Amino acid sequence: MDAQHSVTDNRTGRAAALRVLIVEDGATMAAAIAAALREARMDTRIATTGAEAIAAKAKFHPHVVLVDLELPDVSGMHLVARFAHEADCGVIVVTVNGAEATRIAGLETGADDYIVKPAALRELAARIRAVHRRLYRPDPEPARPAGPTLTMDHARRLLIGANEASVTLTEAEAGTLDALLDANGASVSRQSLGVVALKRTLHADDRSVDQLVLKLRRKIASLGASERTILSARRRGYMIPDPSRFRQLPAPRAG
Repeated sequence: MDAQHSVTDNRTGRAAALRVLIVEDGATMAAAIAAALREARMDTRIATTGAEAIAAKAKFHPHVVLVDLELPDVSGMHLVARFAHEADCGVIVVTVNGAEATRIAGLETGADDYIVKPAALRELAARIRAVHRRLYRPDPEPARPAGPTLTMDHARRLLIGANEASVTLTEAEAGTLDALLDANGASVSRQSLGVVALKRTLHADDRSVDQLVLKLRRKIASLGASERTILSARRRGYMIPDPSRFRQLPAPRAG
């Protein structure tokens, strides 16, 4: 497979086709786009409604989603906001509406690109690859933050630093820290942290996870470690790049 048009599948570690979800209710247009992208060695799925798009995205795990703004059951802008907030794929608006105000609204809502129909299909494929390169470019290896090794005492829900200094974590903060450490240096999405730590799905403008991470960073800093122990991962969520700086005491067994 041509490396220019392939990506590495995180689940298998093997080269795989770039996956594109086409959200378009016009059958002829959707078929033409799909055919052009398959010729460009991309894997495609088509959804004709917002509901289909949400279900297809959960199963297909696209790298990039193309969203038509005119859908029969929901505003395309709603999908743009939702997918941009989930932050696990690129979002490109592909629509007949070329009004400047709508283009600005689409980009400010979270779209990574905006294309007016009729789109030149070879250019569309090139723009998909460009968005993918920007969003999935590997982050530079972060400098390891200086500071003491921290110990997580699960039984008492304490984070312990040097000289036995400690801070108490809330249940949500402890859940967030556990999820980030369990990822072993990989990023964890805001949505995943919301489910694990807050026991709920985040809505589009919900900043609860960001506030939670901010408080956790401050508690880490109070123990002499850098706030950069937890890093923001571009368009993906948060990560602890060096989990070895933490020692975990096991929680007591039930019963």
